[in-house]
Amino acid sequence: MIKKTQNLYNGKETILIGLNKPRGVICSHKDDKNRIKIYDLIPKNILRDFKGKMHSVGRLDFNSQGLILLTNNTKIKFFLEKPSSKIIRVYKVKIQGLIHNNNIKESKKKFLIGNEYYSIKSMTILKKTKSYSWMLIKLDEGKNQHIRKVFKKIGYSVNKLIRIQYGPYKIGSLETGKTKILNFNKLKLANL
Repeated sequence: MIKKTQNLYNGKETILIGLNKPRGVICSHKDDKNRIKIYDLIPKNILRDFKGKMHSVGRLDFNSQGLILLTNNTKIKFFLEKPSSKIIRVYKVKIQGLIHNNNIKESKKKFLIGNEYYSIKSMTILKKTKSYSWMLIKLDEGKNQHIRKVFKKIGYSVNKLIRIQYGPYKIGSLETGKTKILNFNKLKLANL
């Protein structure tokens, strides 16, 4: 249950929400295919109190799940998204096939994919079986399908992608499809 917040930032009532986005939900306000949107999962009293003016901080694609942040404050949104902020995002990723140490070294290179460079800050093997590998991956920027594109480039496909942390905020025990209010004072907002 989320209670109304009285957090003020620069004189504006501000809210920062963490949502455990389920797979099969889109990060958009509108959808021509009438799929479930992340905004459909925000409690109605929050949408009413903030007149529906909630913005996602970055996105997770339709097939990804995990922590997505939402706020009504565009300054906080842009601070969290911009690459120069170097906000760390952490993911648990299930890769089809076995990852080896040389693959880890290769994945840390910068790859030119389309017109953009993609890289992974760090990668750790959590578990390996005969058919898949679970990885812990850290990024300091988030581009469209960033992890999926890097692994495709080195010859692997991503079966499951779960964001477990965005900056100082962790998904913890937050249930899938549920929200919680976050303390935006954890952020270093002095330069906003």
